[in-house]
Amino acid sequence: MSGPSVTYEAPKIEKDDTFEKYLQYQQQRQFDLDQRAQDADDRRFAQTRRRREIGANQFDEFSKRLQSQVKRGFTSYDSAQQKLADYIADYDLTAGFQPYKQTVQEKYYKDILDEETGEPTGDKETTASYRDVEKITPGATEGFTFDPSAVTTFQTSLQDMYQGTGDIYDEEGKVIGIDRGLRGKQFEYNVGKAYQDLFGRAVKEEELAEALEGYDAGNYRVKGQFRDALKESPDYLKKFNDNYMDNYYDLMYGSSVGERTDEEGNVTKLRKFNFSTDLLPTFTGKGKEILDDEGKGTGEFEPSPLESRTGVQIQDYEKYFAESRSIAELEEGLQSLRQTKDFMYNAGLANLEGEIQKENNKIMIQGKKELADIDQATQMYKLINFQF
Repeated sequence: MSGPSVTYEAPKIEKDDTFEKYLQYQQQRQFDLDQRAQDADDRRFAQTRRRREIGANQFDEFSKRLQSQVKRGFTSYDSAQQKLADYIADYDLTAGFQPYKQTVQEKYYKDILDEETGEPTGDKETTASYRDVEKITPGATEGFTFDPSAVTTFQTSLQDMYQGTGDIYDEEGKVIGIDRGLRGKQFEYNVGKAYQDLFGRAVKEEELAEALEGYDAGNYRVKGQFRDALKESPDYLKKFNDNYMDNYYDLMYGSSVGERTDEEGNVTKLRKFNFSTDLLPTFTGKGKEILDDEGKGTGEFEPSPLESRTGVQIQDYEKYFAESRSIAELEEGLQSLRQTKDFMYNAGLANLEGEIQKENNKIMIQGKKELADIDQATQMYKLINFQF
């Protein structure tokens, strides 16, 4: 008789999932770190997005104000271009804007389900999965729109306003004019001002047409270049020299532009010289008084003896210089005045020398006469002594 059979079951050994749970922990930890990093990026992006939206919303107002400043001359075109470039760069307006909502792929790890119940076990798969989700763009405002082409459109508009669009055509395709823009108008104004400042008159039509022809050819692209060229022109150099000489002669003769301007406003080249008779020497001594028919004195005298001996009548310079005269006439008069002074001084010296010589001759004659008398007396004394 055999004994009873005994069945032995091996003890159930639990699966060691320690390493697997460690991997899941590391996986979840990295996932959380990535999520926090993404959240930080979203906050920075949202800040930048809100700032860019503000710049985009104000671009229209900014562009109108900038264009107005250029038109009114408060801002130069080059400065406006720089301000525009800075504004576009500050708000990155040419990069475009992401929509308010967009579909993105999201990384996640699927739950591990219980084989019997189908419920999540709390563990995650170790392989990442991706899914499409609709996400609001960080910092975006619902309903916000901005067309980046508005930037290019304004840049073109500003350039056309300042530089012009060039030839203007009629319906038949013929050129009827030139649009030189604001710069062309400024050039025309500067041409007129240059002629007014340098020549003291308005620019003539033919002069303006010639200047614009040079402008269209690109000869006057630098500010002030036309004025510099005008200063080198023969007309200006002649006027400059004339003005220099006018100022010199006005200073020399004590005249002014006002004194040389007639009732019609024309400026003449005639000037007056403030002559003083004190500067001219006179012959001393009076001649005989001129008598009238009754033998009475008239108060007028004949020329002085010295003036009569010279036989030269001195010009009335006071009367001569009382009239307005040309520079050539004034210089001729002054030269004559100098010669007259020299003549009168020389005549006086010659007269003095003559008087001295005459006195010397008298003394010599008197001396010779006295010597002759002495010699005659000596001879007589000798003769008397001889007789005795």
